[in-house]
Amino acid sequence: MSAGRFLLVDAFSILHRAFYGLYGRQNLTAPDGTPTGALFVFFNMYYRFVEEIQPTHVMVAFDRPEATFRHDLFTEYKGTRKPMPDDLAIQAPLLGDILDALRIPRCDLAGYEADDLIGTYARLGAEQGYEVSILTGDKDSFQLVTDRISIVQPVTKAGRTEIELYDEAAIIERYGIKPSQFVDFKALMGDPSDNIPGVRGIGEKTAMALIAEFGTLENIYNSLAQIRKSQAAKLVE
Repeated sequence: MSAGRFLLVDAFSILHRAFYGLYGRQNLTAPDGTPTGALFVFFNMYYRFVEEIQPTHVMVAFDRPEATFRHDLFTEYKGTRKPMPDDLAIQAPLLGDILDALRIPRCDLAGYEADDLIGTYARLGAEQGYEVSILTGDKDSFQLVTDRISIVQPVTKAGRTEIELYDEAAIIERYGIKPSQFVDFKALMGDPSDNIPGVRGIGEKTAMALIAEFGTLENIYNSLAQIRKSQAAKLVE
């Protein structure tokens, strides 16, 4: 029996997606000229998913501007990411103000990203018997999926926002690997959006095939003699 439904929202991931999915709403402004289009779309999406999921609990997680522990591990982390467009940067701080006015709970923590908070809340919620839904545009979240945790991704197509739901079966169907294998999969292929290098010359399809066949990164490196020579050479390098 479920203890309830817990909706976790990745604030800036959804706001960013809202900004680039405006389709003609870019000119929406407050009376003083402040752009509001991304906020308008964000809350349209938020209330749509609240209506569909009917959560008993909600938390909206925010990134903070400070460096995180990942920057300590890898100084070039997100080093190639472009700054927010001005029209989006103006709206970002207003999102927290509106959530507060609507009494929608939100959280952030210095040294950590929204992803880290979402992962923590998702695990704690699942352990306490909640059905957890994560509203995000970030595929890194696929590693969190279990029988109690699913990912809800809004996808904008031709001006319409559609829902893609990822549970364990959907991830296996799309990638051929389990959610628990997603970390090793991303380690092989890297993550250009975060400027994280993977194995040079190993792309998504090859990484997917290697993880599907050998299961883990450790097993791959323990089985180099069984892997095609050109791939094994890249892995060794």
